[in-house]
This record gives sequence, C-alpha cells and structure tokens, in this order.
Amino acid sequence: SVSSRVIEKPKLTIWMILVPVIFVYFFYRLQKYSEGRKEFAEQFLISRQRALDEAFSAVQSGKPPDSIKLCRMSTVPTPIYAEYRAWLDVLIEHYMELLMANGENIFELIRGVYKNKTNYLLFINQLNTVEKIFNGALIPHLPESIDGGQQIMSLMETCCDDWRRQQADLIFKTT
Repeated sequence: SVSSRVIEKPKLTIWMILVPVIFVYFFYRLQKYSEGRKEFAEQFLISRQRALDEAFSAVQSGKPPDSIKLCRMSTVPTPIYAEYRAWLDVLIEHYMELLMANGENIFELIRGVYKNKTNYLLFINQLNTVEKIFNGALIPHLPESIDGGQQIMSLMETCCDDWRRQQADLIFKTT
C-alpha cells in the first residue's frame, strides 16, 4: 500500500500503442516499477519483521526483548541508534501485547489489546511520533544519491499514518 503511493507507476499513452518501440520501453519501465515496489516492500518490512521476531522470542522465552541486538543487525548508522531503538521498542511492545492476547485474527487481537478505537489511535499516534523522530534523524545519513529524501520520507510517513487510520476504522467499525 505504501509502495504504490511512494513509487510512481508509469502511465500508458496513446503514443505508446501507436509506436511499438515506445510500447516496449513502457513495458520495461512497468517491469522496473514492479521490481521497485517489491524491493521497497521487502526493505520497508525488514525492521518490522525483526521486531516481530524479537517480540515472539521474548514472549516464548519470558526474557526481555533485546532491541540493541536489532540495532546492531541493521544498517542504521550508530549515531541514531537511540531514535531507531525507541521506534523498535514501541513496535516490540505492541507485538508482544498482540502475541499475548486472545483472538482468531488480527482485528480481534487488536480489539482485545486496545479495547476501543480511541486507545488504538493513541497507540498509532505514539508510533507515528517515534517513527517521525527516527526518520528525521535518519535523513542526514541518507546517501546523497537519493534526491528528495525528505519529501520521500514525508510521503512515507503520511501513507503509513493514512493506512493505520484506515485500519483503525475497519477494526473498530463494528464496535
């Protein structure tokens, strides 16, 4: 969902249909777009998956989660470990609560943990806040080859916030 809003999809024009060489180029760009979205999604989810795995390990073992270990596993620059760790800690705590809740699906788990939409929105606000702080700390460390890093990060934040709020509406629409 986020990648489809962050990465621009090539548009088909009448000229592409009329001129075969341009049409072939369109399909090349479309393939690159698909590959780009897949790679974006994989990279976007790495830290989130690691946080989930760490939460699962902590719940299974009864030991506290180790977000420092996750920092070391990442490619995040050392000077911003504190911001990254704060974001990871919010995710891990959320995942641990979900893993310990009762329910048949993610909607039931979230309703079980947060009880109502207001509480869930408070969590979303907390997550968005630590995410923005982390992203803001990360921007100066982005490679110079990434044009518009600030705008891309801002768009990603907006997309995530929009998606999370849409999910909150779906999860709590019947309650």
